[in-house]
Amino acid sequence: MRKNFFVLFTTILMGLSMVLSGCSSSASGSNKKELTIWTFTDEAKDAVKAFEERYPDIKVNLLFITNDNYVQKLISVLQAGRKVPDVFFVENTYWPQIKQIPLLENLSQPPYNAQEIADQQFQYIQDIEKDEDGNIVGLGYQGTPGAFYYRRDLTKKYLGTDDPDKVSEMISSWDKVMAIGEKVAKESNGKVHALSSSSDISIVQSSNIKEPWVVDGKLVIDQARMDEIDLTKEAREKNVEAKYESWGAAWTASMQKGTVMFYAEPTWGLPYIFESNAPDTSGKWGLAHGPKEFSNGGTYMAMYSKSNHKDLAWQFMKFYTSDPEFSKNLATSQQYFLSNKQIDSELAPELTSDFLGGQKYFEFFAEAGEEVPSAPQTKYDNDINSIWSNKLAQYLNGGFKTKEQMIKSFRTEVGNNFPEIDAN
Repeated sequence: MRKNFFVLFTTILMGLSMVLSGCSSSASGSNKKELTIWTFTDEAKDAVKAFEERYPDIKVNLLFITNDNYVQKLISVLQAGRKVPDVFFVENTYWPQIKQIPLLENLSQPPYNAQEIADQQFQYIQDIEKDEDGNIVGLGYQGTPGAFYYRRDLTKKYLGTDDPDKVSEMISSWDKVMAIGEKVAKESNGKVHALSSSSDISIVQSSNIKEPWVVDGKLVIDQARMDEIDLTKEAREKNVEAKYESWGAAWTASMQKGTVMFYAEPTWGLPYIFESNAPDTSGKWGLAHGPKEFSNGGTYMAMYSKSNHKDLAWQFMKFYTSDPEFSKNLATSQQYFLSNKQIDSELAPELTSDFLGGQKYFEFFAEAGEEVPSAPQTKYDNDINSIWSNKLAQYLNGGFKTKEQMIKSFRTEVGNNFPEIDAN
């Protein structure tokens, strides 16, 4: 009796073991190939979903890390050479710092030949994608040319028109912007301003530099930045700008209230700034070209040079940046302006925005994108830009009596933070 029970029990255990083994085998023994991607933006989840639907034999392990910790973690794993993702996303602010790390795959070489994709992109994006040797080490999927978003009701009231072409002509130089600012402030008794803050000037000027912050180890202050000091000071003294802090509560509230005529923002400002903060103002907005074309933001993808899944990594990068079906769906469903100017141009005649009063916004940004200058970058940009912004704010708020004092303080702080740079 005991013997029979033991045999029965052993048989049950063996059967159960085989079942569990079979379950484990079917889960871990899946034929799916795996790709690991790191990102700081939740935008990537839509691309991953579409990619897996297109290629069901590939499983993407997508890790989202908050932006505050992202760059440092990415640099740490790259330096350690352990647990590095196959593909990683980098925001334009940090891209110059990341792309100089010699662990990014050269995408200009075979089998990638990424220049074929780059040739379809705006020139300023192509230049950002390359390292110091001219090799493509990342690909951008987002086009970020800027515009002067304007309130149609305000331009009608104070300028007599809300026509985009006419408004563009009226603000085609900083002198014209200043004159409009003085007029608007006076006629509204200071309740309405032409610009929201000094940032509307800075964002344009910083895109139009010809020399980077550091050249041959020496600190350089480009003429566009010197002009920025004078322009922002003039706008402050003439009450042209509302003195709002960008992304602050008063700044976002002004979009709904209609107390500012112009905001200089990039393509993604439409869904993420204006529609988000002023949903009840649909139809009251338009896009105009300002004194100079500019861009802001953007995200780039790079591949780890020691990845064991380079074929899959390239498949994903190519899909995200140049697949016509995915790109067109992304553009039309999310108002997403692309880095691929060919696809943008195909969509331009048909894509309009009710929020922008029916304006063909892809057509506008496609035109602007062709004129965006290629601003040079260095690995120091994020830090030095921050120092510059702080010093400029101090100057505008009376912290320095003269422009010369501001510049001297700026040079001193850069030198203290980066002793390897000749900041004198």
